Amino acid sequence: MPHILVSKKIASSGIERLRAQDGFSIEVLEDYTQQQFTDSLAGADGVILYFQPLQAADIAGAPGLKIVSRHGVGYDSVDVAALEERNIPLTITPGANAVAVAEHAISLLLAVARRSASFDRDVRTGIWSRNAIIPMFELFGKRALIVGAGRIGNATIQRLRAFDMQLQVYDPALPENAPFDEGVERIWDLPGALGHADIVSLHIPLTPATLNLIDPRQMKRGSILVNTARGGVVNEYGLLEALRSGHILGAALDVFEVEPLAADHPLCLLNNVVLSPHISALSDGGLRRMSLEAAQNVIDYFCGSLKPEVVVTKTGLTV
Repeated sequence: MPHILVSKKIASSGIERLRAQDGFSIEVLEDYTQQQFTDSLAGADGVILYFQPLQAADIAGAPGLKIVSRHGVGYDSVDVAALEERNIPLTITPGANAVAVAEHAISLLLAVARRSASFDRDVRTGIWSRNAIIPMFELFGKRALIVGAGRIGNATIQRLRAFDMQLQVYDPALPENAPFDEGVERIWDLPGALGHADIVSLHIPLTPATLNLIDPRQMKRGSILVNTARGGVVNEYGLLEALRSGHILGAALDVFEVEPLAADHPLCLLNNVVLSPHISALSDGGLRRMSLEAAQNVIDYFCGSLKPEVVVTKTGLTV
């Protein structure tokens, strides 16, 4: 009987799917310490990770562990090499959060472009028209560069179409002949594209190749950066310099180099930044879909039907 550990309470639909599976026992942790997680993992055959890192020591202490299912798509907090040494597959939920993250990226973009937070503060303090003489940033006709054309990047492109923008994509991971919708231009020269785009929206994983990939000082003057990917893909020193100098109009950030972001971090002192706490995927629909896909990946593994496209490790496709 496989014993499945869920590192934090996920949406009820995912738990129900696991409980409906004959022969599974389920343990859901809530308000736990790292040691309690490690102790529970020691007796688990499978684990669903929800905002829970997984290090080599955790893996070494879990002799029966056979499958690790991430509730989400990012896995930079998981020791992939340690899993591969044990032939343990690591799965993600690639189809679950694209809509939620894309919607959040658009909402952050609009908040910066329309200075929503600033206007809200002014009205609440009795200031009515202090900033009325400063034009807001209109999206119509401007150029948007989408860095990363996976599910989330493509969902963002679909939503930006509604604003009648010029759309460009940079993603060297895609095949050279990868198809794009009409009106979407593929870009190969990233520094050149950064210098001409009015909006840059990031949708790439954090890897050694993408670490500090984007330096906002290379972006077009007066442009906006949107990051709902990972904080490490942006050169943070360059970001601060570009924001402080006014080189870029603003930044919309859901992710940061170090999380949680400290209240005294320099980004928190800037008025041309809109911040959210790495929460872009956590819509009602996104949470439901992630819980279902994370649970299904575990079930599929033990049923011998795990889909290769959800596995990010190089080994461990079969029981």
